[in-house]
Amino acid sequence: MMQAPPPTSLNGSGLIRAFSVFADSAGAQGASSPRYFAERLGNLIDLPASIALAAAHGNLATTTSEGGAGTGAAFSGASASEEFLGARTAMMQSIVDSFAPAASASRSSFPRVSAATVAKEAASFAHYRLFYLAQQKALSRRVDGLRASIRAALAAHSNRLAGLAALDETLDETLSAPAQRLFAEVPRLLGQRFELLYQRHRETTAGQAGEDDPLRWGAAGGWLEQFAAEMRAVLLAELDTRLQPLIGLLEALDEEVERN
Repeated sequence: MMQAPPPTSLNGSGLIRAFSVFADSAGAQGASSPRYFAERLGNLIDLPASIALAAAHGNLATTTSEGGAGTGAAFSGASASEEFLGARTAMMQSIVDSFAPAASASRSSFPRVSAATVAKEAASFAHYRLFYLAQQKALSRRVDGLRASIRAALAAHSNRLAGLAALDETLDETLSAPAQRLFAEVPRLLGQRFELLYQRHRETTAGQAGEDDPLRWGAAGGWLEQFAAEMRAVLLAELDTRLQPLIGLLEALDEEVERN
């Protein structure tokens, strides 16, 4: 059976690490800092695991492993794992492709500097914010659909896993609003990082002869190319964070299949 990858540990979350690094490099403090955001995100990620564990021991332990209303015991967890792995790979590739220099210019591709781009436009975070918001919307839609599909696989396998699927749906509904509020802060914190990198660039080039050509910003070694790489890493880390609850469902399905 194809196994899903192990869940990312809380301390190892790429999204938390990324904003912790941003905070350290900027020396940011207070409730609007990346460090504060990372701590709040960490608490949110940890909460579903705690609730699910308590429910699994308290409520689900007394249920049976009889087949559900769907394919029952004949169902193999391999198909759900394969669906998850295929969808995750596709989403990761879509993110990587959206940052490729050859990507077609659209809201779904990272804004690139051209010879016709004026410095004021390239130095505005507005275009990059719209790009990230579009990526977040696409990820949310695809992950929600995948999560619903995996819940259906659990419900079809046994009454016990049907209870777990129902619990996951309740948790999702309960935590959806606070999760979305935190994910909505990611573009704002990326905006802070954007401004910091641009400020450092201006300080470095102050007094240098010649025009500060925006075309060089997006070239190898330029501050804008560094920002593109960091934003890509944050987006991939956000995908990893959004997928964590699904990995837990797949592990429960695998354990049930192996017992039977």
